[in-house]
Amino acid sequence: MFEMTSNTISPRFARSLAQMTICIDPAAQNWEHLHILFECYESGVMSTDDFVALIDGEVLPAWARTLHVALQQGEHGMKDVKKFYLAWRDQMFDPSRASKSGRSAQLTLRLDATVCRYFYGGLIMIQAAVESKKTLLESLRPPSPTECNYRISLMLRSKERTSQNKDRQREDVTIRAQPKSSHHGGRIAASFQDVVEEFANQHDISFHPKTGSNSMKDGKPIFMFGDHPVYIDKNVLFSLRGANWQPISLEHLAQSC
Repeated sequence: MFEMTSNTISPRFARSLAQMTICIDPAAQNWEHLHILFECYESGVMSTDDFVALIDGEVLPAWARTLHVALQQGEHGMKDVKKFYLAWRDQMFDPSRASKSGRSAQLTLRLDATVCRYFYGGLIMIQAAVESKKTLLESLRPPSPTECNYRISLMLRSKERTSQNKDRQREDVTIRAQPKSSHHGGRIAASFQDVVEEFANQHDISFHPKTGSNSMKDGKPIFMFGDHPVYIDKNVLFSLRGANWQPISLEHLAQSC
């Protein structure tokens, strides 16, 4: 059944959602398409992959672009922006809207890292606008409509799942090969991501997840270190230089910020 839905219903949903107008004023927003999508998923006729791909491939990129444009142009006050953000957050995550069928659209979205990253990115946009950090706000510009849609999101999720499964298999082999966990003074050693984040804090450089459909590199999350996209692989930090990802030290990266 899911295969039939994915081949027939989901592409039609994608086309209708792509034409959905995102309004800054929640009272003027037409939520019909979104509610029908939720009902379709909760009734059990649509797979989780299709449902979330429609949300983060068609709905949230448009939502993020609308928020970004509003903050850059400054035509709306922060009260209007706050209402806009909270209205959409409630639509996506509010547990009181959860279905009694046992399959909750809101819970599914709350558990999805990419969906949550969009809303976290929205908060960073708002903070950048409040603090008049124009360069940071520009670096948070959401992807263009040609860079993200339902099909692209579905493909990226499939590739990410494959990569995660391979990583999990390698981790299982490593864990079985180690006699015990590594501890220092009774505490588990910090991850390299923690080290990068602490280094950024010490140098007053922003460090946060990148939003959008291009927020992953080979199954690993991309972060913004100041204005520079970076990702971590096996305790090595990579930074995007032109069209290529290159390893870089924290000191050299900080100097370029």
